Amino acid sequence: MKMRRLAILLVLLALVAGLEVVIMTRFTGQTASAPQATATPIPTAEPTETPTPTPELDLEAAKPNEAGEIPIVMFHAFVEETDPDDSYSADFKRYTQSFTYLKDLLGRLYDMGYRMSTMNDFLNNEIKVEAGYKPVIFTFDDGTASQFSLIEQNGELVVNPQCAVAVLLDFYKEHPDFGLGGTFYVNLGASPFYEERTSGTPLAGTAQERLQYLIDLGFEVGNHTYSHYSLPDATDAETVMREVGKNQQAMYELVDGYTFTSFSLPFGSTTPELFEYVKGGVYEGVEYKNLGIVEVGWDPAISPVNPDYDPYSIHRIRGTGFLAEDCDFEWWLRNPRDPIYVSDGDPNTITVPEAYRSLVDDSKLGGKQLRVY
Repeated sequence: MKMRRLAILLVLLALVAGLEVVIMTRFTGQTASAPQATATPIPTAEPTETPTPTPELDLEAAKPNEAGEIPIVMFHAFVEETDPDDSYSADFKRYTQSFTYLKDLLGRLYDMGYRMSTMNDFLNNEIKVEAGYKPVIFTFDDGTASQFSLIEQNGELVVNPQCAVAVLLDFYKEHPDFGLGGTFYVNLGASPFYEERTSGTPLAGTAQERLQYLIDLGFEVGNHTYSHYSLPDATDAETVMREVGKNQQAMYELVDGYTFTSFSLPFGSTTPELFEYVKGGVYEGVEYKNLGIVEVGWDPAISPVNPDYDPYSIHRIRGTGFLAEDCDFEWWLRNPRDPIYVSDGDPNTITVPEAYRSLVDDSKLGGKQLRVY
């Protein structure tokens, strides 16, 4: 009985479907097609990006030691000559290198396992050099055109190929893992990175254009007083604040909002009685504060976590000039002093061998994790 009722029901359903086809054909002139079966899509979760886990540091391979010393190298001027004659003074030869030498130096540093860091990373104790490599920091005093300058080419400002920045950029293109950086300490009482030339390609750009161009390339600019003033000559706080603060004021006028974070002592000297005003002060309503002060030094800088580290007395090494001397950079490369800073690749941790644990002041970790092995 049940089978008979089911058969009758199927016949009725078929008749109704046929009637729908007839009705559709009559009123639309189109033949209705049989409905297509569609599968209900299975809802899926939105794709989530799985973070790539940081590979565990191979301590034996990298041998990090972030309690070690970092070479902060001081440069002044560069020339095209590779062997200047006796017409140049001894001081000129002591503080001047050739562009050829700079290119060769970069290659040797790369092969020796050095990688470029910056003054700001040093001051913030956030060295970002890859694990197992040694940071090196370049600084340039006085804002000379041989350090950085622009020329006009096809109606546009471009880096002068005969300047140190051009050498750094070219090397960076060939070795991007070396990094790019440098801090240029300028005196804005004179036009920075500009010198009149009697021959050759004329230099171009305004002071604002040169400074902005340099910053846009990723370099840092620091304070070197407004007029390259010898601070020991100052007899009152107002003079110091004018020289240091007026330079910051001029920088704000040229590059809006750019604040100097470090200061290079002209002639490497200061006045102890007025040193607080070198660190910070106010000039005509402009506040300035130097997080670090670099000296004209003769040895590497100690690590920012060292118990003896003083941000207001940061040592530098004079870049080797035509006249090489003891304790210049080439001398230190030949006579490295233990310990040398070797990065662990993580700016959030400080890693040191057990033998150098005493060179870490826990109060200077700044919230970073200390890892001893």
